[in-house]
Amino acid sequence: MERNNEMNTGASQQPDHKSMMPKVEGPATVLVVGSPDASTDSILQCVREAGHRCTCVPTLDGARKALQSGDTDLVLLDACLDTGALSLITESRTSCPWLRVIAWSHEADSDATIEAIRLGASDYLLLPAALDELPGRIGKAISQGRSHRRREQKLQRLMEACNTLRASKDEMSEQVDVLCSDLASAYRNIKDQMSTVEMTTEFRTLISQELDVEDMLRTTLEYILKKVGPTNGVVHLREAEGEYGIGAFVNYEWQDRNIMPSLEKLGELLCGPMQSEDSLMKFEDAESFARQDGVDAALFEDSEIVSFTCNRNGTCLAIVTLFRSSSTPFTDEMAGMLDALRDILAEQLGRILRVYKRSTSEWPVESEDESDWGDLAA
Repeated sequence: MERNNEMNTGASQQPDHKSMMPKVEGPATVLVVGSPDASTDSILQCVREAGHRCTCVPTLDGARKALQSGDTDLVLLDACLDTGALSLITESRTSCPWLRVIAWSHEADSDATIEAIRLGASDYLLLPAALDELPGRIGKAISQGRSHRRREQKLQRLMEACNTLRASKDEMSEQVDVLCSDLASAYRNIKDQMSTVEMTTEFRTLISQELDVEDMLRTTLEYILKKVGPTNGVVHLREAEGEYGIGAFVNYEWQDRNIMPSLEKLGELLCGPMQSEDSLMKFEDAESFARQDGVDAALFEDSEIVSFTCNRNGTCLAIVTLFRSSSTPFTDEMAGMLDALRDILAEQLGRILRVYKRSTSEWPVESEDESDWGDLAA
């Protein structure tokens, strides 16, 4: 949360947190799940001072019972309340997808933070240490949840309208068929957009917590494999102008072999041409790579290769290459997903590089770039 300081006759004035909070349409219903203690009491007081209705329950069973009413906008969950406390995130969002959950704990725990975000939490706070940030975080989460709920209600109304029109099909079959098709297409488009937003938000949250390049790249490859399935992959990281070295790799199929020499050779073959390429490139027939000297032919025979750059401000910071058997080809859906993820990867990579290389001017500032599959090369 940004803070604005104004000077008035030599004295600094504290910012008005209420005026800085995201606008929420009316008071929200907040459920605090935590043990009754001084910390929980301070959280309750902070939420109520922000103008929201607030209820506290000390157990997970009590939380489940309270959520059955369906009128809760936000859950503040103590991640240390119970060994299975974080499971409440999945349970509550399964029954109410628009419900937002903010997990909190007294001490920093990176594992718990990552697990909470993976399970669907909107945020993770250290409380009461970050109590002054709580009103703003609550306002943002509630606004997102209500927006999501309105979209779901709109989709529901569209589907109900579609069903009503189908009931009249005997009278106006041709017009209804056209309208239903348009509505179904709109529904799919909206749902796909929502899925993409949720995916990119999840990915951004995961890698934004990584400030080490290698850890961030490993997390990235793990996430990509989770989305595209079993795949071999390598990230060639920019080391100098026109020079790239292996930053991380996944050896999924050939664990009994040393594939590093082949990956290094692959980098020599691909990185030069790819560093100036903005599009995702897909090579459906990789036998030409298999015939190169220094490459283990078995790695690329009868395989597909997908490669894409991570660019910031016109500079290629990394090149990601994925390859696997052509019997499980890369689909066009994966192209859109990888295109969305690579922009976020480039953003975080540029941020890390700025942190560790402030004294060098070669690393770019942030910019945005979007593209789809490029030309297919046999």
